[in-house]
Amino acid sequence: MKIKVIIVDDELHARSFLRKFCERYYKETIEVLDECNSVAAAVRSIKINQPDLVFLDIQMPDQNGFELLQYFDTVNFEIIFTTAHKEFAIQAIRNSALDYLVKPINAEDFKVALSRFETKKHSKIDIDRFKLLTENINNQFIDKQRIVFPTKNGFEVIQANSIIYCKSDGSYTSIFTIENEHLITKSLKETSDILVLPQFIRVHKSFLVNRNYIKGFKSEDYVLLMTNGTEVPVSDKFFTKKKLIDAITN
Repeated sequence: MKIKVIIVDDELHARSFLRKFCERYYKETIEVLDECNSVAAAVRSIKINQPDLVFLDIQMPDQNGFELLQYFDTVNFEIIFTTAHKEFAIQAIRNSALDYLVKPINAEDFKVALSRFETKKHSKIDIDRFKLLTENINNQFIDKQRIVFPTKNGFEVIQANSIIYCKSDGSYTSIFTIENEHLITKSLKETSDILVLPQFIRVHKSFLVNRNYIKGFKSEDYVLLMTNGTEVPVSDKFFTKKKLIDAITN
């Protein structure tokens, strides 16, 4: 059965590009049901056509792509956002475990996004991911974001400002929060790429810390003392004592 798709973009050439791309390279797996140039038109089309997947532009003149979500109490379709800009919105999308493509769209990125959709479509679409996205977009304080982290059994939603530190566990990462420890299926490098918040500092190849939970430093052992009692090693390759103080206080 083909994937039923709707393309939403205010620019005709962008819609045409995606349609032609799908029809040329994915004609056996994708059926483009409609093209829409606004959120209002997309809402009508989605309700009529019941697509499996919507390619949704973020920046449009009347309403942005995120505002489309407010018209649905239940989301029975997946979304892949498209945008010409790498901005804060992209981080919010990633934090909500949703997909996006940066324009101009290239074949490899499209293939990866579609592959992720194929994996997701066999599981229940979770409206909480879309609610979380809206919350993070509207949140004026980036450190209050809630982030979706994948685990072996699904995913966990963790509030960023509750994270004390993260520790590498091979290809996984252990995240230590105020209340619990969480094992996520991302490397520390990938976790660092997600936690691009000013309070998070990579102090060692195996540790990422939240400076808000640092209570001291033992120079003789070159370790940070965290508020939960943990001692986190600091690599002198990363920091001199002065640079460490500057990173913690600035």
